[in-house]
Amino acid sequence: MNKPASNAVYVVVAVVLILASSASATPLPSASTLLACTAAQLSLSFDGENGNFDGMSQSGTLLVLRNIGGETCIVPGRPTLAFEDASNTKLPISLETPPGMHPGPVILPVAIPANAEATGELHWVSGEVFDNSKCFTPAFVAITFAAETLRAPFTGHLCAPSGQDAKYRFAYLKRDPVYVRSKS
Repeated sequence: MNKPASNAVYVVVAVVLILASSASATPLPSASTLLACTAAQLSLSFDGENGNFDGMSQSGTLLVLRNIGGETCIVPGRPTLAFEDASNTKLPISLETPPGMHPGPVILPVAIPANAEATGELHWVSGEVFDNSKCFTPAFVAITFAAETLRAPFTGHLCAPSGQDAKYRFAYLKRDPVYVRSKS
């Protein structure tokens, strides 16, 4: 079997195993009936998990999007983040693209039931480890949904080589706890 076909088989098997392991979880409405979340339906927060992400000039946090609305809605699997200063001016901080991922993996939207959360880990360089390091301490992180912006206070310290954007890594959001779509 050639390598691409072999990798596809592993992906299909992994998806089947994940779906089978979460079969007893709470079902979601059909994806075709779900509407995109609005900023008013969501709360944004960060959880450093008591320093769990910190060490060796690295830091991170858990991004938490909570559906505070009354209906299940969907968000992008990897929303675009804007790191801002205290006057809401965007800072030169951007998503780090993994090597070999151009244009990148397909990341599906995430359905968030009412009163549930979607979470994703953020990681970045926090120490002045580069020659002529340039560091930023954003006051906020903003996510835009359609024409609305959701903002939350942020306390991270991100560093980069002088003349370059600071980079953060963010794989994707996942529901927390796990939910399964209904068969209807």
